[in-house]
Amino acid sequence: MEKLLHTEKELVEKLKEGDSFAFEVLFYKYRNKVKGFAQKMVPSQIDPEETVQEVFVKLWLKKEMINPEKDFQSYLFSIAKNLVLDHLKSAVNRKLYFVDEHFQQDLQSDESLEHTIPTDFEEQMLSLIEQIPERRREIFRLSRFEGMTYKQIAERLNITENTVDSQIRNALAFLRKEFRKFVVLFFLLFLK
Repeated sequence: MEKLLHTEKELVEKLKEGDSFAFEVLFYKYRNKVKGFAQKMVPSQIDPEETVQEVFVKLWLKKEMINPEKDFQSYLFSIAKNLVLDHLKSAVNRKLYFVDEHFQQDLQSDESLEHTIPTDFEEQMLSLIEQIPERRREIFRLSRFEGMTYKQIAERLNITENTVDSQIRNALAFLRKEFRKFVVLFFLLFLK
């Protein structure tokens, strides 16, 4: 008769072989620890229970890659940490999306977007916009904040649509480049 109690190493070996009972035992052993980690790390809009589910789904999908000789808890928390980072990067990317073509529409249709990133990000983006050369900034604001078409901007400022297009492209390139620096700094400070 197979013994009912297994060491963690034995459970991990069985999990690696696809044993669903071993997976279930490990799930109940670690789910609260992973949930506690998630509660401290993920933004409040993300349900920590959802993160727990994602961690264990990923664990099951990558079970063949587990090394039973290494510390299982560390492996599990590295999965959790990577998922949390993915959530944070996703939140940052949603905020960066504001410099894309649909900024006004997205903000109007998705009010929760405003709460996914700390206000420092928004303040930083507004500060970066102020660093754009005056004429380019005016064109950018007319497009992104007032929702004017390239044609409308060209007529209003007595310039060509190609000039509008190139000025907006230059503004977006500057914002993406500078904002990424801020995001990297945020992650370095956050993960310290």
